[in-house]
Amino acid sequence: MVTQDNIIGKSDLKEIFYLHYDSLVVYAKRFIFSLDACEDLVQDVFVELWEKDIKFPDVVSLKAYLYKVVRNKCYNIIKHDKIKNKHAENVKQAIEDDNFFLKQIIEEEVVNYLYKAIDKLPERKKEIIKLSLKGLKNYEIAEELGIKLQTVKTLKSQSYKVLREQFTELSAFIYFLLMD
Repeated sequence: MVTQDNIIGKSDLKEIFYLHYDSLVVYAKRFIFSLDACEDLVQDVFVELWEKDIKFPDVVSLKAYLYKVVRNKCYNIIKHDKIKNKHAENVKQAIEDDNFFLKQIIEEEVVNYLYKAIDKLPERKKEIIKLSLKGLKNYEIAEELGIKLQTVKTLKSQSYKVLREQFTELSAFIYFLLMD
């Protein structure tokens, strides 16, 4: 039995739960509007209390701890919900924005076009460009493929020239898409 004079520990948790659960849920409901979320939150507090096996010198210390933890968890939920709502609003605005939508389509098409153009390159040039797109430096590509650094530079330069020529056709198409 929990009394004012005893140290309160894990063995008293069942009684503590039944004594304080409802009032902690009501307290959490002041901050969080979902009853289910409040009940889950308070249950989590008791699970943590069980796992940590914290001892309290008296009932007042226990109550102060429980209310403080519930308050902090409510604050974290509110903060998390605020971030989720802001993200959802940004996504909604982006979806509603025709220019953003058009840019996404163009980016996707350009990337597809680029990879199709790269696939038309001779094998060694294709390897070099793909490794370059992965972020490898020229000397890293040379090491990876077991060829000279100058060979990488030359083949890369030749590949870029071919790709630029193929993209001049695409640039006119993009220009017309972007015109209002």
